[in-house]
Amino acid sequence: MRTILSGFGVGLVLVFAVGCGGGGATQAPAGGGAAAASCSPTLGTGQQVAIANFAFSPKTISVASGTSISWTNGDTATHTVTFDTGPDCGNVTPGKSATITFSTPGTYTYHCKIHSSMTGSVTVS
Repeated sequence: MRTILSGFGVGLVLVFAVGCGGGGATQAPAGGGAAAASCSPTLGTGQQVAIANFAFSPKTISVASGTSISWTNGDTATHTVTFDTGPDCGNVTPGKSATITFSTPGTYTYHCKIHSSMTGSVTVS
């Protein structure tokens, strides 16, 4: 009985952590800091990238400096928006969003840590 309760408790903690969505980033992408200090777990008013069918759409996006981009998860699975050299927005659960404001020109590649085939890039001018 103790093992079942321990496993049940761990499952509740896992569900709670995944359900919270989003996560803070402590470092900006390479090139002087393209993104704000953290990812916001809310939907922004700037450009949109859909997460659907285990892909980012559009896969590449170009924006002007100062633009926000929101990634919204339309899949039934949890994904991440993790920059190769920069912020990690943490888990983006189904129906939730993560938003970053870009301020420094450059090209920034990102991926989903859970599903390595999911990749994309942001070009800031």
